[in-house]
Amino acid sequence: GGRGWEGHGPDPYLEGAFAYLETIGIQPQGVVSVAKHLIAQEQEHFRFARTSKLEMGKIIDPEMFNTTSSLSSDIDDRAIHEIYLWPFAEAVRAGVSSVMCSYNKLNSSHTCQNSYLLNYLLKEELGFQGFVMSDWRALYAGLDAANAGLDMTDAW
Repeated sequence: GGRGWEGHGPDPYLEGAFAYLETIGIQPQGVVSVAKHLIAQEQEHFRFARTSKLEMGKIIDPEMFNTTSSLSSDIDDRAIHEIYLWPFAEAVRAGVSSVMCSYNKLNSSHTCQNSYLLNYLLKEELGFQGFVMSDWRALYAGLDAANAGLDMTDAW
């Protein structure tokens, strides 16, 4: 998958076990652990849209990014619960302090402004008590994201 190199492999049970163990290992040291990337960010190509020709002070070729919208991971509720949400459920069970939403869309809604994902699944169903942060430049509409459960955006 797209961000597989930031995890332990494609097995959701293994990811959940490591998410739990890493959280209980990191946080007692006074460090905020972050579970990322919520959710289904399995595709690097088209994971986010470029809306500007200027990035970090450099002019970029807009033809490099032949999309104006992030890829949508269209996943039914059963697969969300049985595959994709499990590692985050384990991180929440361990007391993770923060969760980072991803660049992609989930069922046609950007994950960082997806109320079903952030407010219902993460905060209500899983009982997450920490703060939700966006990935770098994953914020598309500030008010929509805040209303959907995003607590903190990236520094840019």
